[in-house]
Amino acid sequence: MADISWLRGTGLAAQIVTATDWTTSPLGAPAQWSPTLRTSLNIALHSPLPSLLVWGTARQMLYNDAFAACIGTAHPAAFGARLSESALWRGAARICEAAIGAAFKGQQQQLGRVSLFPDAAAAAGTPDQWDLTCVPVWEDAADDQSAQVAGVLCTLVRSTGLDAALAHTDMLRDLMEQSPSFKAVVRGPQHVFERVNGAYFKLFGDRPVLGLPAREALPELLDENLYELLDRVYQTGQTYTERGARLFLRRAHETGFEGAVLDFVFQPIKGGDGQVAGIFIEGNDVTERFVAEERLRIVDRAGGIGIFEWFPVSGKLAVSDRFRRLWGLPAEGEVTSQQLVDMIDEEFHPNLGTSRIKEGGPRNPLEYTEYHITRPDGEQRWLARKGEVVQDDPRAGSRYVGVVFDVTSRKLMEQALAASEASVRANNAFVRQLLDSTDQGFFSIDREGIVTLCNAAFLKLLGYAGEKDVLGRSIHEVILTSADDGSGARGECAVLKAARDGVTTHVESEDFLRVDGSSFPVQYQAHPVWQDGELQGALCTFIDLTERRRGMQALSWSENRLTAIFNQASVCFSELDLEGHYLRVNQALCRMLGRTEAEILQMTLADVTHPDDVPMNMTLFKRCIADGSSFTLEKRYLRPDGSAFWVSSDISRIVDGEGRPQAMIAVSTDITERRRAEDALRELNDTLEQRVVEEILERSRAEAALRQMQKMEAVGQLTGGVAHDFNNVLQIIGGNLQLLQTDPRLDDRSRQRVRIAIGAVDRGAKLSSQLLAFARRQPLQPRSINLERVVLNMDDLLRRAVGENIEISTVITHDLWNTMLDPNQVENLIINTAINSRDAMPNGGRLTLQIDNVQLSDPAFLSQADLPPGDYVELQISDNGAGMSPEVRERAFEPFFTTKREGEGTGLGLSMAYGFVKQSKGHISLHSEAGKGTTIRIYFPRCIDQEVVIDDNRDMEVRGGDETILVVEDDPNLQLTVIDTLSSLGYRVLKADNGERALAILQSGIPVDLMFTDVVMPGSVPVTELARQARQLLPEIEILFTSGYPRDAIVHEGRLDAGVELLSKPYRINQLAQRIRQMLSGRAHRIELAQMTRERDQANASADANAMLHVLPVGGSHRQPDGQDTHFDQAGSAGGVVMAPEAEPIAESASGLRLLVVEDNIDSQQLVCELLETLGHQARGVISAEDAQQALGEQSFDVLFTDVNLPGMSGVDLARSALERFPEMAVIFASGYGAMVARNVGFASHALPKPYDIDQLQEILKKIATA
Repeated sequence: MADISWLRGTGLAAQIVTATDWTTSPLGAPAQWSPTLRTSLNIALHSPLPSLLVWGTARQMLYNDAFAACIGTAHPAAFGARLSESALWRGAARICEAAIGAAFKGQQQQLGRVSLFPDAAAAAGTPDQWDLTCVPVWEDAADDQSAQVAGVLCTLVRSTGLDAALAHTDMLRDLMEQSPSFKAVVRGPQHVFERVNGAYFKLFGDRPVLGLPAREALPELLDENLYELLDRVYQTGQTYTERGARLFLRRAHETGFEGAVLDFVFQPIKGGDGQVAGIFIEGNDVTERFVAEERLRIVDRAGGIGIFEWFPVSGKLAVSDRFRRLWGLPAEGEVTSQQLVDMIDEEFHPNLGTSRIKEGGPRNPLEYTEYHITRPDGEQRWLARKGEVVQDDPRAGSRYVGVVFDVTSRKLMEQALAASEASVRANNAFVRQLLDSTDQGFFSIDREGIVTLCNAAFLKLLGYAGEKDVLGRSIHEVILTSADDGSGARGECAVLKAARDGVTTHVESEDFLRVDGSSFPVQYQAHPVWQDGELQGALCTFIDLTERRRGMQALSWSENRLTAIFNQASVCFSELDLEGHYLRVNQALCRMLGRTEAEILQMTLADVTHPDDVPMNMTLFKRCIADGSSFTLEKRYLRPDGSAFWVSSDISRIVDGEGRPQAMIAVSTDITERRRAEDALRELNDTLEQRVVEEILERSRAEAALRQMQKMEAVGQLTGGVAHDFNNVLQIIGGNLQLLQTDPRLDDRSRQRVRIAIGAVDRGAKLSSQLLAFARRQPLQPRSINLERVVLNMDDLLRRAVGENIEISTVITHDLWNTMLDPNQVENLIINTAINSRDAMPNGGRLTLQIDNVQLSDPAFLSQADLPPGDYVELQISDNGAGMSPEVRERAFEPFFTTKREGEGTGLGLSMAYGFVKQSKGHISLHSEAGKGTTIRIYFPRCIDQEVVIDDNRDMEVRGGDETILVVEDDPNLQLTVIDTLSSLGYRVLKADNGERALAILQSGIPVDLMFTDVVMPGSVPVTELARQARQLLPEIEILFTSGYPRDAIVHEGRLDAGVELLSKPYRINQLAQRIRQMLSGRAHRIELAQMTRERDQANASADANAMLHVLPVGGSHRQPDGQDTHFDQAGSAGGVVMAPEAEPIAESASGLRLLVVEDNIDSQQLVCELLETLGHQARGVISAEDAQQALGEQSFDVLFTDVNLPGMSGVDLARSALERFPEMAVIFASGYGAMVARNVGFASHALPKPYDIDQLQEILKKIATA
């Protein structure tokens, strides 16, 4: 055995190198092999591709295991043999040895789709198509002044060409198998059968021929000159066709021979190098046709035309002898027409014409026709007949004379021609299917470069829709190419070179451009096309190299990645031989063992294992080698100082392609800490009972919290539903009250009662809104806000809400995050919570608002709060008041639950806060103990959007007027500023320094529309007394107070007195102007309203729809005809509402809208219809969506007015269905959910929130009418 320490590899080929005695070979002893030879051999042995190294002048062959698998039984005899002495390249020795010889001359060679190992491929059942690359290996000469080729390295890549498609495509196999003609494919100069179809076995018998040379498979044809024809086709590459060849064939398992007549063609199959690799054989058995033609010739020689006479009246039929011979009738005996008809195929009976004789008429019934007969002896013939009528004697009837002649030969020729044409079409279709079945692009061009043929892969790869976009165009219009540098060289086009110069060309890599401008790499070959010695053009095939390049890149990346993972992984990897010696280790194992890599590679697995664990370890190790059973073992490793530590090792084996074990892989993890933890866990088992008890208690607390949350969810759903239904009830009551209010027959006392009732409806609507807030169904208008700005802006409001005896402390973190909230609802939440705290501190105390940025990540808290982890803004509101007992704390968020006396609270403050927080995707919690105060913590998700700051007054136009304003201010500078401001806005301004002077102005009789006065004034007339006397003197006067600190004059227990308007100092000029304009506009509208009411009462115009009154809530607004907003403040009437006429006349019914009202509540439906008719519109009411659909089919409507919740189909689905039928129809949704419905339905609609008033209804109808 040679000592070859430089050899890398453990495969079979490497073992042969080691075991062989090379001293007597031309290569000499391995120790004397040159470095170039050693390097080249190691490269070949480690290559994943089949690789052959041919070395030296003797051209000895060395190869790797992959190449050995390809050559089959030729291995191992071929290893080390001379190239010329080996039958390695069966069928391709000439071209392969020529390519290797050219490579020894320094020229790299490449062959495409070459059949190299047919025997081995047939045995393995794999395609035998290869791409062969031969690369010269250079070595410095002895004089070190030059280099010479010392060897050739050959690599093989399995081809995916047309032959591979033929071998592996099931569709092609089926097409070949189902073909009626016999087909076969033979390979190589010995014409080895590679494939045959069923028609072949039917002709030649069921004999095993696959894998056998033709002369051996069919020896009976040796004398038929067929094999010489095959040899000539293989040598010349020229197709051979023969028709009517007479052969003698032997069926399987039969000793006799049988004659046959065949039409056949031998078509050469060329490989990637242009050389013939095999022959495609196709033919048809025409024996029966030949025999028929022979018989026809005999008949023709016997001749003739048969003559007949027919007398239809008597039925007599006279025929000639030749007629009898044509029909196969005996020479003697009577011949009847029925006898002849029975011999004619039934499908030709309608053409005989005999039935037309009885029908009469001028047409000849025995006109020319042809029919197929079966003679009594079984022979089938085609006959033609032609007869004429002869009028001899009218009394005796007509006589017909005719002839019959045999047309079998012509019919057979026609059938043969049709069959031939069908065969040609079938063959063309078969070839087309072959071309379209491959994923390689294929096209042909003529000598001028015009495309004449292409396959489906060509169109797909280049992005063309069909052949019409390609055929007839120049190749350079169809395919644009570019080299690696992006340049194209059309003058040197390889395909044109093949078409014009007649040489085969091959391009290893080039980019083709698609129709869309994108490119892809290809490898292509072009072959010249010859016909009758004339160059016709070229055929080209190309393959897309994109996936191959990606595969090569992926393979390289994968190998590098695996190497990096192995070396850099924190897990310990090692590779061992079957004796347990370390072959390869990573740095993680070195660190864990405290040894260098060199030290470990000199050791075995047993050397680093604790002695007590070695027996079990090695037992499992050997079992894994034997049966492949991987195992995991927890054991102890030893460090150099003798200390032991615990590891978990997973060991499995590596096998070669034949399943033989080659090495072992071990993955080890240090589990010392885990073992320590397990020991500690065992120690903790003594306290298991106590921990179980604690766990049960914790679980009980969690279950209680879950039940509370579920309870709150259930109550929320219940209250939301109740609020929705409550809105329907309020709508009925409010609507009827509004209609009743318009009745002119009511006296003042009744009107007052109606106003009081409408005020109650308003309070009910507010209560319903709070219920919807708790149920998380209120329509929010969130935007990105900063709670710091919200809290600071409402500081004055908050202080007035809680009163003077409560100290407010605000703590806000620096750089507070934004959050997505409805600012109005946030203010309501803070105010309601602060009022609860105020009520818990009747004797005063401290209220603290703290806002922080927090990051929530605790799983237990997030699960309880139903929040995702992330950034949140925490709002904490604390007081040091009375606190809550556990019973009260548990029910604090329930709607209508309150500890206050009846009439002092609704119990909806915290429930509304709970609903708003949940609807805003936040969390709210309450912490309180009796006597220790209460803390509410609220978490809102962080919003990364920029804060949206909206000035509440910026959209309100600063407008003046011509009214008279009395300014009462003791500060001369401030007084002057206010006077200048109001004068510039067009007002008439009077001034007073104190209460006495102001009262004197009012008593003088000068008309004053508004008095603007400070709360704290010098003099003997307090501001409250001034206001009281002012209203006595001028009942319609408006009073606006201003103060930096209102004290107790107009504020009691921290709240403004009823009916007081206050503008807190400091204020902006536009705030002053806007507030005054609001109050004066409201005053003017009330005066106008009262005047119109009086005039209406006096005229008793109760039925006048143009005097229709509508209800405006306190603090609401109304759009005037001049486009200005008339605002109503809390200084209105005692009932909480004021009366106003509609600003514009209501249209007559004839010009009004036609509305379909869908409401399942009859009372509400009737009310809405009555309101609409009062407003001058036409209304029809139905109680369900189904009734509405029927009404839509009976009558035309302009507007669908529907509730959302209906029995059966919902209002939304009804609207969607109606719009599909009537796209121009408007839709109004009346719902307690407000505008949310219209925003979420997905089509244009209007929303009318319940309860609504006549003004809101009229406003929507105006929009629809003017649209």
